[in-house]
Amino acid sequence: MNDPDGRYASSEIRTRIGPAGQPVAYLARRFLPEPDSLTIAGIAQMAPGERLDLLSARVQGVSTAWWRIADAHRLIHPGDLEEPGLQRLKVPLPEPGR
Repeated sequence: MNDPDGRYASSEIRTRIGPAGQPVAYLARRFLPEPDSLTIAGIAQMAPGERLDLLSARVQGVSTAWWRIADAHRLIHPGDLEEPGLQRLKVPLPEPGR
């Protein structure tokens, strides 16, 4: 249910009772980390029109780790990082345990 390398890997799996009386599993809310608490490995130059997942694959070796870059900029919506004004992006190291 939960990707061990994903941004919700450390989120608690909770349950509630649904309308039919059946238990429904869901992930607890994830709060963005403070960018100052992240170790920045470097700055990556994003090519004009490049998508965040492609940048992530190029600089982190995995396209699904785009959320780490978004966390370093304290942004929820990845498309916000594809704006021309944010072409130089901080790339953090993975947090311990992830």
